[in-house]
Amino acid sequence: MEDNLPHTKQIQYKGVDMLSLKVSGMTCGGCINAVTRAVQAQDPAAKVEADLATQTVNLETSLSLAQASQLITDAGFPVAQ
Repeated sequence: MEDNLPHTKQIQYKGVDMLSLKVSGMTCGGCINAVTRAVQAQDPAAKVEADLATQTVNLETSLSLAQASQLITDAGFPVAQ
C-alpha cells in the first residue's frame, strides 16, 4: 500500500506494516535511541532501523504511518512530508 507522502513508503507484509520514513535532525546514536524509544513506547514489538547518512528510519510495526510519523516528530525529529 503506497501513501501520498513523497518521502515515506508503507508496505504491508504478513499483517505487519513496513514503513520507510525520511526523518531530519538525527545526528548520533542518541537520536536513533530516542526514535526507537518513541516508537516502541506504543509498539514494544516494533523493529526500528535508522540510517544517519540517509536520514531514513525503517520500521516493522503495527502502527499506522500517521501514528509512527507523529511519534517520531513528537520526539523532536520531523518526518518529511
